[in-house]
Amino acid sequence: MLFFHRTREKRHGILLDRPLDDPRRCRDCDGACCRAFPSVPLAWEEFLALQALGARRLESSLTGEYRLLIENGCEFLAGGRCAIYPYRPEVCRRFYCEDLAPS
Repeated sequence: MLFFHRTREKRHGILLDRPLDDPRRCRDCDGACCRAFPSVPLAWEEFLALQALGARRLESSLTGEYRLLIENGCEFLAGGRCAIYPYRPEVCRRFYCEDLAPS
């Protein structure tokens, strides 16, 4: 039995002060950030909106923290693109992936 591992490039991501919609870098990407983190923090309203969109990997805690689990790939990543792009969480709107991370 053969196992193939997807090669991951190290990239440097930044969280912008404001949303950045449809930058060229994102259009040319295969959703690397949608696979690179264990979870995405959500506001309560975002939690409810994703729940309404059918999210199955939502997590809440008694401390009032809400998250979408994206480890091993976000459930809304389809064909390397965000299937809920107009409705994606604020942190996703503000995240920007730069060139390779410094060594």
